[in-house]
Amino acid sequence: MAGSDSQKQLLTLIRDFTAEKSQGERRIAKLKKRIEELRSEVDASNRELEEAKRDKEMAEQELNGRQVELSMCEASNQALEARIALTNNEISKVASELAALKSEESSSRYRSIGYFGSLDGFIEKMLHLNAKIRTFQELLPSAFNAEKCSVATLNGGSSTVDEQDAQKAIVAQENKHDEIVLHANQGTTI
Repeated sequence: MAGSDSQKQLLTLIRDFTAEKSQGERRIAKLKKRIEELRSEVDASNRELEEAKRDKEMAEQELNGRQVELSMCEASNQALEARIALTNNEISKVASELAALKSEESSSRYRSIGYFGSLDGFIEKMLHLNAKIRTFQELLPSAFNAEKCSVATLNGGSSTVDEQDAQKAIVAQENKHDEIVLHANQGTTI
């Protein structure tokens, strides 16, 4: 019995060892499987991490690009605002010049209407002045001839007018001409 007990113990021990060995192998197989699962998870995580890094780099590059674009837009906006301000200044200058010209035109129109009465009145007065000048031009040679004749008859009919008498006649005619022009000008200013 002692031999059979020791055989039984040995058999039990072998069975236990075999059971433990198979359990260890199963555990090793499970652990290997788990290691493979963890490796695939680590690989997937690494791929996700690399993809996240690439996404981050792309986002940073896009952000930098947007910041550059934003600064360019701000500079462009400032340039446009400066151009708009200059254009507005020019518009206001032109508007004030236009207002001054309109004011000057209206006052000039008012003055010309007040001065000449109207355009028709001005033309009428100029025609009247023209008629007076023509009358004067017609009178000038006849008056000169009349003086020449009267002087000639006084001197016995054969002598001509001397230079002093001719000068006096010319001065008299010029005075008459100036008087007519002055009178015509006074008529246009009324």
